[in-house]
Amino acid sequence: MEFQLTPFFLGMCLLTCQWMMCETSVSENLDESISELNKNYGEKAGELHNGHPVFLLILKDLKVKFEETEQKLLMSIIIETYSRIFTRMKNESQSENVKERLEHVLEHLQKLQENYFPGKSAELRDYAEHLWAIQENDPMVQRKALYEIKNVYRQMTAMLRKDKNKDRRRRQAKNARQKS
Repeated sequence: MEFQLTPFFLGMCLLTCQWMMCETSVSENLDESISELNKNYGEKAGELHNGHPVFLLILKDLKVKFEETEQKLLMSIIIETYSRIFTRMKNESQSENVKERLEHVLEHLQKLQENYFPGKSAELRDYAEHLWAIQENDPMVQRKALYEIKNVYRQMTAMLRKDKNKDRRRRQAKNARQKS
């Protein structure tokens, strides 16, 4: 009986590995479009590898510093940023071939955004931009901030208590599992 399950198990492992490779790799036609675009825009090693990557440092820290929901939000923002960059490149290009390749990459980015990172990242980014634009030296803003601080403080402490209660429940559940 055990010997008969081995081919089934190996087959399932093979299918799973193939599925995972499809999900985590760049499709052949997308890879081709990106390669053609790299040839068109010219890869000069000295310029591209100057120690200041655009997105790679963020990706390096992503899994270490952020929780899953935060990772998804940041990935969504990265995809949106790529879309803006490639849209600008497409609009500025004179070559129809380059425009088609960029459109192809943009379509893949859109599908990725829709399928894997749905949510309110654009809305959250708008809120963040609004908050960053607040003028701290404006006397009216200062007075309004002082007037609103109690409500904001109450809401923040309520959120903190809620998070602490979740952590406490997790610890209690973990301890109960360890005792049994």
